[in-house]
Amino acid sequence: MTETYNKSILVKEGYKETKLGLIPKDWTTPTISEVFDFLKTTSFSRNQLSYDDENNIFYIHYGDIHATFKKPLLDFETEANVPRLNDDVTLPNSVQYLQNGDVIIADASEDYDGVGEAIEIKNLNGKTAISGLHTFALRDIDKKTVPGFRTYIFKNPIVKKALKTIATGSKVYGISKSNTQKFKIVLPTLPEQQKIASILNTWDKAIAAQEKLIAQKQELKKGLMQQLLTGKKRFAGFSEEWEVKTMNDIVKYIGGEAFKSISQVEKGVKWLKIANVGIGSIKWDGNTTFLPSSFIEINPKYVLNEGDIVMALTRPILNNKLKIAAFNKKDGVALLNQRVAKLVSKNKNDLKFIYYLHQMPYFIYSMNAMMAGTDPPNISLKDLSKARVKTPSFDEQKMIVSIIESFDFEINCLVSVKEQIFNQQQGLMQQLLTGKKRVKL
Repeated sequence: MTETYNKSILVKEGYKETKLGLIPKDWTTPTISEVFDFLKTTSFSRNQLSYDDENNIFYIHYGDIHATFKKPLLDFETEANVPRLNDDVTLPNSVQYLQNGDVIIADASEDYDGVGEAIEIKNLNGKTAISGLHTFALRDIDKKTVPGFRTYIFKNPIVKKALKTIATGSKVYGISKSNTQKFKIVLPTLPEQQKIASILNTWDKAIAAQEKLIAQKQELKKGLMQQLLTGKKRFAGFSEEWEVKTMNDIVKYIGGEAFKSISQVEKGVKWLKIANVGIGSIKWDGNTTFLPSSFIEINPKYVLNEGDIVMALTRPILNNKLKIAAFNKKDGVALLNQRVAKLVSKNKNDLKFIYYLHQMPYFIYSMNAMMAGTDPPNISLKDLSKARVKTPSFDEQKMIVSIIESFDFEINCLVSVKEQIFNQQQGLMQQLLTGKKRVKL
């Protein structure tokens, strides 16, 4: 491929220099308002939403675009976690309902990476949906884009980078409607849009197939845990009756420290807060705070190391799952913050067994009962310690843990394959959407 100089910039043949960067000559850079109409959106709070199947109107909340909807296309045939408006909510007369192919953009985010995150609506099939809080809803004006490609316009790394330049805010970053309307995007030709969408959709299907395998294995694990951790399924060689004990008999809960008067530092020892504790995992990206390393010696009680189990004490339950996780090597060393608890096994009980006990439906049900009336939902260490459970001998605990861990290993392998597929897709997507790699038509 030959190259020519244009304004002191090396430009490849067949490409052109634009304000958004180097793109193919037959691609365009229109403004968003030249391609899409902005629909009216409505703002309702989470308190006005539910997952009641009898409610008729689906509601796209910006928080779900960031955290719930994991695929570029929101497929109403497969996505089960779209909230609905409560029946007592009154809609304004000006409301505009969504159609297949509409694009919903989150206009606010707690970090720059989430600015302009977008999804495209698919397979409504008679369902009624509206775009809600902190969103822009876009509809193609005159078929300048093809269905299935529209969401990828906003996943183009050139576009995503440029969107960050118009984001404003301190704790929350936002983009205004006026700036967004004037914002330029990169548009391939219609045939290329169709081909790119088809290619990326194939990868999405591969990821979905892997997710299905993971879900199936997780369901098998869930059923097995229910059998093993209640004593309904026993192993040969174990016949002793399980003992009813309080949690205080088998585990010590150690609450963290607020460290209120201490200045944070740029580097040092990690400070584990509630925001870092997920369901089965520790999350540091974007939420990492550091304290002076000297605190380790001053506060040994709150030091966390590999293998330690921690759980959130404020809003500890999400979608009937407990925010509890194990530390591992990649987490390094950390100090425990207030409203997070560290679990320490007592009286020769296996810590991993205790960890799995906390995830049982009956235990989560009892925790919900303990938190009734607290706002925000809080669980006290005193109440936790009083909870009653049935436990087998230490040897049987170890056997149960080994079986559950074998399922965890298989699930982690499946997740690893999914991540590889996803990363490969992301790399290809960047090449296709920027025109660095051209499709054959």
